[in-house]
Amino acid sequence: MSAKQEYHISQEEFSRYRYDFVKYLNDIESFLDEALSNGLLNDEHRSVIMAHSNPDDQQRRLYSFIYPKLPYVSDKLMSALEKSNQELIYILFDPSIYPMKNKPHGRVILINNVKFDDGSKLQERYGSEKDVEGITELFKAFNFDVQLYSNKTAKEMRRIIEKASQESTAREDCFVMFLMSHGTAGNIVGTDGKELPYSTINTILRDSHQLKDKPKLLYINTCEATYVDVDVEDFYVTYATVAEMPSHRTDVRGSIFIKSLISVYKRHRNECDISSLSVKINAQVAEESKEISVDQVSSCYSTLKKKVILRATD
Repeated sequence: MSAKQEYHISQEEFSRYRYDFVKYLNDIESFLDEALSNGLLNDEHRSVIMAHSNPDDQQRRLYSFIYPKLPYVSDKLMSALEKSNQELIYILFDPSIYPMKNKPHGRVILINNVKFDDGSKLQERYGSEKDVEGITELFKAFNFDVQLYSNKTAKEMRRIIEKASQESTAREDCFVMFLMSHGTAGNIVGTDGKELPYSTINTILRDSHQLKDKPKLLYINTCEATYVDVDVEDFYVTYATVAEMPSHRTDVRGSIFIKSLISVYKRHRNECDISSLSVKINAQVAEESKEISVDQVSSCYSTLKKKVILRATD
């Protein structure tokens, strides 16, 4: 923690996270060492806390000593949490990180178009089931519910996105969506061959009151994935490719982009900082492309105001 950092944790905010504080605090003696060292608590507090044999009772007593001191001891509390490696609790109160306090954190809306109408002359997207399997496994480990929608027309995709954005509740920390299909410049293509403009999706997300102030993560796995008119706050969108370039996929391994994304996120599953890992995903896509002798460049855009950090718990 920076020496200049100033935190302000109100009693109301601390109360909201009481359950998490009691549940996720580990190695209480290490925390108490730091709390005594910086003056957050004293020896008498420690004696009363450790007089309880049950760890939950110890943590509840600890909570009761800290609560009345807030917000004035916010910096000391954060310092003790950081130095005793209480990361799961620390990030709840860090104003530079979007809070991930609910289980599950939210939903992953996964739209995967594989088979297209004969009249559209679009090829079947063989291998995309590998992408679905990998995304589902990864985000379930990140404590999300995954909702799969297969083979949808342009109109059906729009309805799904509208409904999903309207159904988000206060118990959802984050909104995640994967769009996987054929694409044209500025559009995703439905199974009927018709286009759903990314600008329309942009408007749906921007105008959703339920998604206000929540991080919104969008992953687009289509050809010519160019997102336009981005004016959504707290928004992160990453594309499998760039304008006028294809997104490559194999029957056996799935798509280069999704395979790379999953690989990077899995390597950092204990602390998956979404924004900072974008560069690693781009590098992995380039490396995977060379292996099958193709060119593909992934990219991203962000209006996030804080860090989005996901952690696997399985």
